[in-house]
Amino acid sequence: MNFRRAVAFLVYCCLWFAPGWAQVTAPDPAFQRVPFNQWLEEGGPGPFHWSARVSGGVLSNHQRLRARVEVTIDGGDLASRLGDGYLIMMVQIEDADHRVYQTHRGLNLQRISKEAAKSNIVYTQDVFVRPGDYRAGIVIFDSTTGEHGAALKTLHVNPPKNDSLPDAWLDLPAVEFVPAMDLPESLYLPNSGARLRLPLESRRSLHVELMVNASPTRAQEGLHSGAANNRYLIELLPALKVMSQLRVRKGGMRVSLLDLTRRRVVFEQAFPEPDKPAYLRWMRLRRGLIEADPNKIDVRALEHREQNAQFFVEQIRERVLEPAEPESAKPLRIGIVLSGPMGFESGEDLRPIAFDNKSEYKIYVFRHHLLPLPQLPILRGRRNIPLPPRFQEPLDSLVSLIKPLRPRVFDIYNPDQFRKALAAMLDEISRL
Repeated sequence: MNFRRAVAFLVYCCLWFAPGWAQVTAPDPAFQRVPFNQWLEEGGPGPFHWSARVSGGVLSNHQRLRARVEVTIDGGDLASRLGDGYLIMMVQIEDADHRVYQTHRGLNLQRISKEAAKSNIVYTQDVFVRPGDYRAGIVIFDSTTGEHGAALKTLHVNPPKNDSLPDAWLDLPAVEFVPAMDLPESLYLPNSGARLRLPLESRRSLHVELMVNASPTRAQEGLHSGAANNRYLIELLPALKVMSQLRVRKGGMRVSLLDLTRRRVVFEQAFPEPDKPAYLRWMRLRRGLIEADPNKIDVRALEHREQNAQFFVEQIRERVLEPAEPESAKPLRIGIVLSGPMGFESGEDLRPIAFDNKSEYKIYVFRHHLLPLPQLPILRGRRNIPLPPRFQEPLDSLVSLIKPLRPRVFDIYNPDQFRKALAAMLDEISRL
């Protein structure tokens, strides 16, 4: 195939795969249409003013090590290329076993305004990696002129120090490109099917109830509750995906999304045999998240909001304390709650749960906190520019509702704390 036809093929790929083509081990067809390895061996920036950087290996909310490939292109170069064609970025990562992983993305030069071209353009590609050594080859080229530049970078990724879950990554590929996606997909990453190794061992039969509080927290000091809730989902959705990968060796698991504001269960999925790999149904979960949108609360939901707290109490009672199984078949019931600090309005019924002490259960609460946004610098000038309100977390009332059940509460501020808390829970359950 000649170069002109190869470029036409690549433009076709960019039209269909603009968010990024991310294969696990299969080659990206675009790489077979151009002399990528030759360009990489030749090296050099070509006629472009650009730079490439590979960094990372930081633990992410998905309990995966995340690296990043970053390409910065001078806006002046783009200004001279506006019009037909694409600027194509190609990334190839080679692991220590010489397996290669490839992806590419195209920047449509017709869609770049002259104003935008005055600034540098930054292309980023996030990558999940395992500990090890990697070589990253990066090529950019103009689909119209065929002009190109190439760079070769190395990356060393250390394992976490004193890792509390050392076997969690054994079944994962060495490299997995993270596609560019919009919210909420970018938080959950439904296209990633790789599974963490998280066995939930126990001498007894178990039933796990995993409950996620998708309700808006009661934000204070002027920040709208919807904005606060969206920030909490940054933590809770990845945590939900991680927890859904638990493999109960003896028993089953059910996942539920609770909307306390409307007093509804907006998503539910049972895993009767979690020892067999299964995945949450993302489209149903997504609809549940839309139903729980804090900016779309109807009048009927507000009429009886004094019952919101007791709705949570009843969910705990029904799912953990009062199972439907006959006495002889009762497994040990494990309740896991994922939530941010939850404040309730004045006048709500905040009576703690009452129970008869006959049920066998264990409850864990993973309470995710938000780190405060960095303080913006004070701008000096003639006009006073109002600063956005600072977010202050509400005082949590959720745990106090189930305090008589003596839940074990983990306060989570970062992915490392979540990893340690998850390991502590798995270890404790294994000894029950």
